[in-house]
Amino acid sequence: MIMYKFLILIISVISLQSCAQNTKSMNKEVNDILGNLYKEVKHRDKAISYRAIYFIGGCNFELLINDFPIMTYYGEGDGSLSESAPINTAILKKGEQTWKIRVYPVHDKKEIDGKVVSITRPAIQDGARVELAIEGIKFKENGDIEKRFGKLFEFEAPLKKDEETGKNVFADAGKPYVEYSGTFYADVPYEVEGWQKSVDLSKEDPKLLQAELLKEYEKYKKWIQNRELDKIAESNLKSEKEFANVNFFNANLNKEYVDNFIDTWGRENSRTQPLENYSLKYYGNGKIIELINNSYKKSTLWVSFKDKQGIDKYTLYTLYFHRPKAGGPLEVIR
Repeated sequence: MIMYKFLILIISVISLQSCAQNTKSMNKEVNDILGNLYKEVKHRDKAISYRAIYFIGGCNFELLINDFPIMTYYGEGDGSLSESAPINTAILKKGEQTWKIRVYPVHDKKEIDGKVVSITRPAIQDGARVELAIEGIKFKENGDIEKRFGKLFEFEAPLKKDEETGKNVFADAGKPYVEYSGTFYADVPYEVEGWQKSVDLSKEDPKLLQAELLKEYEKYKKWIQNRELDKIAESNLKSEKEFANVNFFNANLNKEYVDNFIDTWGRENSRTQPLENYSLKYYGNGKIIELINNSYKKSTLWVSFKDKQGIDKYTLYTLYFHRPKAGGPLEVIR
């Protein structure tokens, strides 16, 4: 019995050592693929970060720059969200850019047949609020702000006075959906290909397209499950090169990015979840697609795990695909 336990201990130690060695080897491979992105970055001396400053309250929404999603929220409650989000990843070149905010009613949670489900309210409430501004900022190498270029525009969704209460209410309250849009000029020093020359996927058969995209998601699910981070890094390389370029990576930013990539995609003891209840969603004026879950309106690719305190957590993996050439395969573009 003592010898049996001793053998188990030896096998356990060897297994742990092998796992640690595999992790170290995989991390090195990822660093070899993505660790030098900053060396190809141009115009770092002219770096400018454009940011969307938004305040959204009492509604669900999508914020898009050049029809690319920057922020989405689909949930319940009457709270508000105020943030400053970087948008360079949606800006492909200097010139006129578009912005758009889609506004929807919030959700309520109800129990139906023993299950808690999310039910969308029929209309946007009068307490909804939408404000947006775009600002250009230059950062120092250490991340501190060096210069603010001011707000390019400021937008506030119209309000009206309620005849009974005399209070200001959302002018478009009572509607199931409303959209606001406009343009602004971005003076970025770079140009990336992105999806500028990509195929218009909205003209393809949606059923065949969804089936093709599902295979890509299943491939990523398998890679996550097997912790094949090198394959994920290789598949995302073109996208990550552009991401590094538009965000003016230096060596430190690149290292932070790689560390986050490994932590996020290679999370240990995570469990991939079924790809289910999904539908196809288009962005980029029909050139970008994503599989979203129909309940929570975000990526259908996710894993569950327990944190150090044993609390259940989850991570969503957002992937945007395009078809660079007619007849070619789908590829990750962001």
